[in-house]
Amino acid sequence: MLSVNSSAQVRGRLALTTMRRVRHAFLVCGLLLLACGPKPEPQPGVDGGADAGVEVDAGTDAGADAGVVQIPDIAVDRSLFWGNDAGVVDDAQVISFAKLMAVAAGDGHGGALLSQWFHRFATTAHSERALPAQFIDAVIAQQGADPTQWDLSLLPFKVTGIHNRIDLAKLVPGGHCGELRASVSSSDLTLQPFHALFLFNQPLGEGDVVNGQVTCEGTARRWAALSGLQGAAFEAALRTTIAEGFTHERFALLETVEFTLAPWEWRQWVPAADGGVENPPMFQQLDVERLNAPGALRDDFLAWVDANAAQLAQRRVLFPDRFRAQSIRVTQGIPRVPLSLAGAASAASFPTLRQELEVVGCAACHTADAEFVQTRSDRSVSPFYEKELRARAVHLAAMARGNAPAPPFGPLQPDPVLPP
Repeated sequence: MLSVNSSAQVRGRLALTTMRRVRHAFLVCGLLLLACGPKPEPQPGVDGGADAGVEVDAGTDAGADAGVVQIPDIAVDRSLFWGNDAGVVDDAQVISFAKLMAVAAGDGHGGALLSQWFHRFATTAHSERALPAQFIDAVIAQQGADPTQWDLSLLPFKVTGIHNRIDLAKLVPGGHCGELRASVSSSDLTLQPFHALFLFNQPLGEGDVVNGQVTCEGTARRWAALSGLQGAAFEAALRTTIAEGFTHERFALLETVEFTLAPWEWRQWVPAADGGVENPPMFQQLDVERLNAPGALRDDFLAWVDANAAQLAQRRVLFPDRFRAQSIRVTQGIPRVPLSLAGAASAASFPTLRQELEVVGCAACHTADAEFVQTRSDRSVSPFYEKELRARAVHLAAMARGNAPAPPFGPLQPDPVLPP
């Protein structure tokens, strides 16, 4: 079994015997879910990783094209999350905030995009946050008014992790193999806590379509192969993987979670036609405040819930834009206002329907069994995300064999803690 850069404390929690039991239970549960409903779109979300390897016995499987392919045991810190690989993650030639901004902007620099993005926090009608714009004004005072001339390497941001989200693959014709993400945090004295996530698509590659079916087997096996490497070979492969994965053509969106002004707030930012970014309705995040208010929108929502209740209870339905929030806020230490399904005829038939609707969104997921931020500034992670990574290791092994079940929206771990 291969596992490197792991702490004794976390390794104890992730014992191999336990993993095999979890693997069996998860695959059985997942295969049952596969029979229900359409395959979901991927879910963006602020995530983290783990500082330990999680080993999953993947076994030996037949290849998609010919011969027999040996799939190594999956180690989280080799194939799914990289934060303690300081020789790579701290190498600015490989990845850094400045490099991510340049790639996201597509102009080789990223200063203009950063200026527009941070100023936009203060001009969105649904919520105004002044500190990001004030931070940029301080950069202007230090480095000049032309953002294309700024030295972004001098800004106080640190890459806290790189995350492989192949579990978000869309296994349908024209689909993709999930996402590759980089999490970043601010160390500025005033702009904190401030965390950002850069999301990049993983397009279909060699071996990802088998007998006309999108399986992402090829991509899964390439990720799994990293678990079988050691030393310089592993580091070289990881550097190559990062260079190939973080390109402008693959850039999808940004996500932020910050507490620069109470309460905590989540947003997502997508590329805009003018070269900047815009703040759209968040993926799979219901606007509880608007939906709880009596009126036409609530009536529409309850009718939609009743029409889709069985699939919603299994977290397998996309939420229409009209029901989503552009930002979501949570006040630390104060109970969250839950979604009301009063008047929904289907609620009685599905006792956890309200919680399943909520847990796919940031606000409930990050207050049920999780923390506001999954990957902290010191690159440590939450216990919730350790459980997620165990489930992702199991899922990656199944994908590499070509028999992964379609996951639900929200947490991948079996039997996640639902919001109260």
